[in-house]
Amino acid sequence: MDLALIGVLTAIPAAVQIVGAPAWGMLADRLGDVRAPLVLAMAIAVAVAVVLALRPPVVLLFPGVGLLAAGTCAAAPLVDARTVQDLGDQRGRYGQARALGSAGFIVVAVGAGALIDAAGDGAMFATYVPLLAGTALVAAALFGRPGRGQRVMGIGPIRAFALLRTRTFGMFFASSILVWTAFGGASAYFSVRLVEQGADASLVGLGWAVNALVEVPAMLVFRRLADRTGVPRLIIGGAVALGIRNLGWGLAGSAAASVGVAALSGVGFSLVLVGTTTLLADLVPGSMRATAQALFLGTAYAIGSIAGSLGAGLVAQAAGVGTMFIVMAAIGLVGAAATWVALRTVGGERAG
Repeated sequence: MDLALIGVLTAIPAAVQIVGAPAWGMLADRLGDVRAPLVLAMAIAVAVAVVLALRPPVVLLFPGVGLLAAGTCAAAPLVDARTVQDLGDQRGRYGQARALGSAGFIVVAVGAGALIDAAGDGAMFATYVPLLAGTALVAAALFGRPGRGQRVMGIGPIRAFALLRTRTFGMFFASSILVWTAFGGASAYFSVRLVEQGADASLVGLGWAVNALVEVPAMLVFRRLADRTGVPRLIIGGAVALGIRNLGWGLAGSAAASVGVAALSGVGFSLVLVGTTTLLADLVPGSMRATAQALFLGTAYAIGSIAGSLGAGLVAQAAGVGTMFIVMAAIGLVGAAATWVALRTVGGERAG
């Protein structure tokens, strides 16, 4: 498949997520409960995934990927917002809760790689569809109905996006886009790089599992590190680690070396993700929390994924995958510096 086309296909879910993630977040904030939006979103994803599993005509692939993303983009921001809400004053422990998700990713990444090697790529949907359905069922069963004191008042799009007009949140949103651009651009071609270096599907799965394997301990110790250094410094450090990861992938001379460098991805991703979630929980009022999570970890991530995937595809096509990783490293380190500028005075400004 053409390298630039891979970038386009990767960008479709991100394009949907720009609008989809904050839309689901605002709906959840209006209802004061994430369960109904989350179950609806997963039902959409399951239905589309079943259709895609039946190998429809190519003309339906692009809208199918978009509809699938319309459902799946709700999961992370809604689950994160509810988790932080339930933790209350103990929201610094969010990293410990999020580590369970990374542990599950390890099992799925390694298992899916082995399954595809044994039964072909069609077997991927045999695990994906039940996991989507299980997400809806578990969320509905475990989250329960928020208590009266936990429920929030509905908000509208104007107030939601006014959040970004404040200096801290506006600059942090922009720097987050840079960080996620570099992250998304490099990540979109990690599997391509491994295959280019001679890796089979199992090693590719292992490469992604290494990311999550390192994420788990990093998330578990996040609270302890935050108590010593502060959340903003951990976010900045995570952004730097992701930039160095991209540089390492560009310089790695073998698939094994690339897999080893992937450990930095786990460190950087966990610090940025958990740090951003925790920071927003501290600074944003409960009535806007799901929307804020969706904006920063949905919309900003999606914009970065589109810019990164398309840009990486063009650079990879023109100068090779190795050079593309170097370019993404430079963008990522600029993003880390911008994040430092945005968060150096954090704490003095809160969302209203």
